[in-house]
Amino acid sequence: MKGVSLDIELRKKKNKTSKREDQVISEVYRILNRDLFHEKNILDNLKLYNKSFELIDEEDVGNSDIFHTKTIKEIAIQYRLKFIDSQHYKKEIPYEAILKIKHLNSIYKKDLKNFKILAPPSDFHKNKPDSSLLLFAPTNHGNYHLIHKWGNELKWYRKISSWPMRKFETLFITVAIISLIIAVSMPTRLIWLPEKADYWGAYRIGAFLHILIFNMGVTAYITFTFGRNFSSSNWNNNQDF
Repeated sequence: MKGVSLDIELRKKKNKTSKREDQVISEVYRILNRDLFHEKNILDNLKLYNKSFELIDEEDVGNSDIFHTKTIKEIAIQYRLKFIDSQHYKKEIPYEAILKIKHLNSIYKKDLKNFKILAPPSDFHKNKPDSSLLLFAPTNHGNYHLIHKWGNELKWYRKISSWPMRKFETLFITVAIISLIIAVSMPTRLIWLPEKADYWGAYRIGAFLHILIFNMGVTAYITFTFGRNFSSSNWNNNQDF
């Protein structure tokens, strides 16, 4: 099975979820920013004006490498990734990424800061090999510009294996499906004593409910004991899942 290229998945999600409303909102931001940094308003908004030199100007770099936070969040949740400040990355940033940042600073007269990295949690640990990482810089419209990609592709099954811990609902559905499979697979004699009992009956539904309650209890114990967190609540938190 082929691996998953994180940047390609991000672009697919962007194209799939891109809406007309997002384009309108982006245009409103552009108009407001142009008005905010007009000559007569610069002194009144000097702090914001100075901060603008730390941000990518979306009009300069184009739209192909610009991603909304919403799109990044969806990919992070689907693949159980972290989107956090680059300072939490314990290893050295590739030299190619540094050259790209210097190039952007030079041609656009910027001093880019507040970089973010999208990657599996293990990639942020010094003793773990890199799997798949994307480096972003914030833009003047509150989005993120993709600067550099490095590492290997994600495992093809990561999206499937990450599904149960996306949020509470997906975990419950997973436990319910497993409980149903167990209940359907059990021999009738283990559920109901009469030898001539039919395979299907209310007793099998009762067995399913008992198994579901037991499995939910075990799952809750494991989740809380080992400090497991849902991707939807921890995707942009520097704490481990």
